[in-house]
Amino acid sequence: MGDTELSYYLPSRADGVNDMCMCIEFRAPRHLFAPRRVLATWAVLLLRHPSLSARVIPPPSNGSPFRTDYSAARFSYAAPASPADAIRKAGTLVKFQRDVPRDGVLDTYLNGKRILGENRLSYLIFTENPSDTDEHAEYIFFICATHFTGDSVGYHKLANEFLTIIAGNKRGSISTITDLEDLVRKEWQARWGSGSTAVVLPPPVEDRLPPVGNKLKKAIGRVNFLNSAREQIGGHTFPRRMGSKRRVTVQTFTFDEFTSRAALHQCKAQGVSVSNALFALCALAWSRTQLQRGMELRADLPILMYTALNLRPYMLPLDSSYWMTALGFFNIILPSFLPRAEEKTSWKALRSTFWRRARSARAQSNRSSKHPLLISRAREMARQRSETAQAFAVEDDAKELGLSVPRRVAPSPSRVVPQSTAPSAALLGLSHLGDLDGTYIHKDYSSIRVHSLTPAVRTRPGGLLLFGYTFAGKLTLNLVHDANGFKDGIFEAWWKDVLGGFDELLIGNPRARL
Repeated sequence: MGDTELSYYLPSRADGVNDMCMCIEFRAPRHLFAPRRVLATWAVLLLRHPSLSARVIPPPSNGSPFRTDYSAARFSYAAPASPADAIRKAGTLVKFQRDVPRDGVLDTYLNGKRILGENRLSYLIFTENPSDTDEHAEYIFFICATHFTGDSVGYHKLANEFLTIIAGNKRGSISTITDLEDLVRKEWQARWGSGSTAVVLPPPVEDRLPPVGNKLKKAIGRVNFLNSAREQIGGHTFPRRMGSKRRVTVQTFTFDEFTSRAALHQCKAQGVSVSNALFALCALAWSRTQLQRGMELRADLPILMYTALNLRPYMLPLDSSYWMTALGFFNIILPSFLPRAEEKTSWKALRSTFWRRARSARAQSNRSSKHPLLISRAREMARQRSETAQAFAVEDDAKELGLSVPRRVAPSPSRVVPQSTAPSAALLGLSHLGDLDGTYIHKDYSSIRVHSLTPAVRTRPGGLLLFGYTFAGKLTLNLVHDANGFKDGIFEAWWKDVLGGFDELLIGNPRARL
């Protein structure tokens, strides 16, 4: 495993933290999604993207967690012996069920016993629900996978590929079951028919990024990373409720097409993206919520939010699967203070502040994604996150075995870059996935009407993630959080202000607050 994969794998071992899923709801002819067709299509994808059906070989324990080399964890892949074996293996990674609502499927996956594990890195849950005709049905296509094998970009590509294959519209006619099983045979023959023993698992993202260069360039990159870390100041977090059992909940709010177009128009007029505006909206909502509830607003400390960076555009070209984890991270830091006291009742002043902060988010995003040392920063961050995950893995395994855990020794401070004493706490994680209508090619499966997407994650206790995306012309906000993880109703008040602020500040309706 590479550093990025390790940083996700090690924390997931106990209870599946960061296991991802994508819930896709659609209406389609029943004959298209007969179980045999689904199995054949899934078998094709497992052959094309072998990480989905690989397994993890954990690091050798060496008798004690304190002597274990956690970086020795690795993937293993056993090729199917024949096309029939490929379909058989696909059958072990899928579940068919009927008459289960979306929320029931989500709750079981997010809060129930872990479905995935070291010997099952992906799984399909395929639910058929009744519709108003005998010819069609409502389906829930639920893709589950570990985060250390794939990310949200891969999820959407995989879902689009599945629907394209099973519909068969690109052939000019609907694929029969014979066509689909023949495609399994062709895919297997191309990879394994000649007895090939080639390595098929994609290399980790660190191996696909351009090399940093010589020792001097690596040292420069290291110093730049440390200097950048000193600037990551954040002093605002939701008050957590400790000791409560985690209950991951997903709240989805979809705006109609008119409102979605209006939001995009407003953002374009201000020279920002919807993503930039969401950062500003979340930060302002937090400040307003605290004041409205009589809490002390630490206006002297900024609000820090983290977001994912897709590293695929920066990778060296390689003919391999798109299913991999290729993520970096950067932070957006915005002021927490509101307009001066005499301006607090002025909607125009508040809206002007909102757009200024959205432009600040845009500037920070551009600096991070276009920084000349981006590759070096991505490598350093992956290394740091991997080392942290390995340190916690030692503690987790020692506690599991009833061993006393020595007090963790803080890393030696850099003699080149002094450590900052300022807090660096994040309010939340926010990822805007963009316009997914560019990923889902609906014309390639016109008989399938996809009407909603719901991404979700098995978060840590107290976890909070906000996803934004446009699908079928509608902007959607998808909030994944631990419903038992926050105190005093402040989380609910903040979310209400975010939704009300969307119309009030982004659209420009001063009376739209909920």
